[in-house]
Parts: sequence; structure tokens; C-alpha cells
Amino acid sequence: MKHNFQEKSLLQEFKSGNTHAFRAVYDMFFPSLCFFAKRLVDNDGEGEDIAADSFVKLLNRHDSFDTLPNIKAFLYITTRNACLNYLRHTQRTHSSRRELNRLQDKADEHALSQIVHAEVLREVEFEIEQLPNRCKEIFKLFYYERRSADDIAELLGISINTVWVQRAKAIQLIRTNLLKKGMLSILLCFLAMNRENS
Repeated sequence: MKHNFQEKSLLQEFKSGNTHAFRAVYDMFFPSLCFFAKRLVDNDGEGEDIAADSFVKLLNRHDSFDTLPNIKAFLYITTRNACLNYLRHTQRTHSSRRELNRLQDKADEHALSQIVHAEVLREVEFEIEQLPNRCKEIFKLFYYERRSADDIAELLGISINTVWVQRAKAIQLIRTNLLKKGMLSILLCFLAMNRENS
């Protein structure tokens, strides 16, 4: 109930053009949107620019949205379209129309996959930030920096056993919190994605 009230209050302020409300929406969606754009265009700088530009377009239409899911859908659709335009532009010099159509079909499939990927990361990252400091540090070293247990133990000046215990504790805490939200499969997706990318 409290969450619904906060969401309605945020939306009212957002629609009225309140800069703090815009910043709250930006903080809520930009990390996953930026990740989504970077993966679609395979260019970090361009992806970040595209995601940022989607927020400029959102700001220009701030009074048009009634729910946070509508804002989120607008941001993803706008970003996806801008990514496709960027890909078309970069491919135009050496692609036929048929190849461009194939590119769009492939990009549509890829876009859906990357939206899911980005949302999984956003949910897990929220839970990671709730971990005790040492757990959080070790979890990030394992899964973000891809360090080995030996490296982490040496870097932090702790035993390798402590590293494994803290990693297990981090996964258990995240699992418990996601299970309470009915989102345990998200953790499994996150761990699987990290295995695929390693």
C-alpha cells in the first residue's frame, strides 16, 4: 500500500515537471536502459548516448504518462528504435534492403533478450547492494571482476576459506530475498549469464 502511494506521488511530481522526480525516474531506469542499449549496438559510448537521449525525449513528454510501466515501456521502445536507426546507419554503406530487413528481425529478437537481461541485472544488483559490506565486496569481485578465490583472498588479506564462506553467504542472502519476492529464477538467470560470459 505504501509502495503504491509512493509511486502515485512520484508520478504526480514527474508529470508536473519536478526535477527531483525526474532524477528518481532516471536513477530507477537508466542503468538497465544503458546496459540494454550498449548490448544492442555493441558500442558502449554510443549505447550510453542513446539511452541518455531517450531520457531527453521522456522529459519533453513528461506530462503524457500515467504509470511507471508506461514510462519504462516508452524508454525501452524509444531506445530500441534509436539503436535500430544507429545500426541501419552503420550498415547502410554496405547492406542491401534485404540485409537491413534481416538485421531488423535479428535486432528485434536480440532486443527482447537484452530487455530481459537488463531487468535481471537490475533486480539482482538491487539485492547485491543490500548485502553486508564484506559479502558485497567479495560477490562483486567474483561476478563483476571475474577474480579467482585465490586472487580475492590475496587482495583482501583473508583466507581462501573466508572468501568461499562469504560468497556462499552472499548467494544465500540474495536467494532468500528473491524467494520472498517470488523471483528466485532471476538469481539463477544471473548466475547462468555470468557463466556464459566468463
